[in-house]
Amino acid sequence: MPFVSQVRATALLDLPALALEAGIDPYTPLREAQIDPALFERADLTIPADRVAWLLDGMAERYDLPDLGIRLAMRRRLANIGVAGLVLGQQATVREALAMVERYRHLMSDSLSLHVEEDAGRAVAMLGLIVPGSAPQRQSRELGLAAFIHLFRLILGDDWSPDSVHFTHTAPRKPTQHRRFFGCPVQFGGLFDGFEFDAHVLDKPKPGADAALAAYAKNLLDSMGAQASGATTAIVARLIHTLVPMGHASIAHVARVMGRNVRTLQRDLASEGVEFSALLSEIRGELARAYLKDASDPVDAIAARLGYSSSTAFIRFFRSKFGVAPGSWRKTIADQDRP
Repeated sequence: MPFVSQVRATALLDLPALALEAGIDPYTPLREAQIDPALFERADLTIPADRVAWLLDGMAERYDLPDLGIRLAMRRRLANIGVAGLVLGQQATVREALAMVERYRHLMSDSLSLHVEEDAGRAVAMLGLIVPGSAPQRQSRELGLAAFIHLFRLILGDDWSPDSVHFTHTAPRKPTQHRRFFGCPVQFGGLFDGFEFDAHVLDKPKPGADAALAAYAKNLLDSMGAQASGATTAIVARLIHTLVPMGHASIAHVARVMGRNVRTLQRDLASEGVEFSALLSEIRGELARAYLKDASDPVDAIAARLGYSSSTAFIRFFRSKFGVAPGSWRKTIADQDRP
């Protein structure tokens, strides 16, 4: 990838306490994932997203906690967002809060994004997650989606729930806290990670929003540094991750979402040394390997989730990129993981 996605260290702020309460030593898994626990005490520090993914999914598998990400989300506090929480908590509407997330993403976790599409009074929010390599993504997806549910509740109140929640991965093997946290039906094995809701809540005013405090916090964030170089590539990568499962990851659609025309977007990417088609191929390859690690996911379902019209086209793409068919790659990984 042209950049390394990061997760704000405070996103894992409650992990040690959660693990200890469950009788689990959290420090051995942290060391194995090359994550220093001291990072949790510094809200300004970040951790590579792939290390977080290996940590969460590794702990979930080792200690039979299939809803580890949700359990973390249930303990989440405003402190987990850091200084940016001051801005988000004082926005007048959810739509304004989402705009602030995009503006200050470089000060939060640039591995996550949320794209909202509205139609006839309904809205679908689709999660984008950037985890490089073949790191597992199940717990990161669930924790990331839960973070945006928290954002909605920060504006709309703790009692708000979406109408339905969707995950691309398969259902957990035993009862979990998903329904309790989300407060709505949760569907697994779908085409996208996200949730559906009534679009009017995007512009529902938050009682007691303090515009003066929001302006003060915004100035504080502005003083903490500008967006890093490679901004266009980072935004496009997040959008591709979000839109691929819905079959909308064309350059025309991405450009439209960004409010640019195709030529302008191509020129901006070229100035950062990136071609859209190469970026799309790289992200599809990363997602394919992540999806294939779930042995219960059929290859044709993965092909559809990556925007291919047939499994044949997907298999051809995968073989050309990795030199082996998806089924063979999956078997090799399974053999390597077998004790």
